[in-house]
Amino acid sequence: MLKTRPKFSWLHLVIFIVIIEAIGSLSGWLSGDIKGIYNSLSLPVLSPPDWLFGIVWPILYALMAIAGYLVFYLATTQRERLMNTILFSTQLLLNFIWSIIFFSQSAYWWGLVVIIVLDLVVLMCLLQFYRSSRLAAGLMVPYFIWICFATYLTLGVALLN
Repeated sequence: MLKTRPKFSWLHLVIFIVIIEAIGSLSGWLSGDIKGIYNSLSLPVLSPPDWLFGIVWPILYALMAIAGYLVFYLATTQRERLMNTILFSTQLLLNFIWSIIFFSQSAYWWGLVVIIVLDLVVLMCLLQFYRSSRLAAGLMVPYFIWICFATYLTLGVALLN
């Protein structure tokens, strides 16, 4: 059992959101001309327009960051906090490297492998986070739905290109 839970801080939450958004931005920057690459690909049916990603991802990163902060803040045991931290960090790393592998390296099949693992880790996050905070788990649901859709797009691109 944790002896003391850290005090909730709006400032720390905002800093956490800024850091997670910066990680997402860095991944995009390291991936090269994502918009140009995306538009040059043969895309599967239901592929959204390129501008939609610039709207969706910042929202998803913010929701993910709030969920990550909540499960760290609300964990009741060291084990729970450790599991939450490991799962959150793992999904963030997989998310970070996916776009670099997929866009910068044009390694579509490797990108598919990474995103399938990401899907599984985010599902594990949902299940684990539910123990700490139903709100945190709920905040991860839009992200999970979006990356499942991204898995479909990744498979489609791998097959068509």
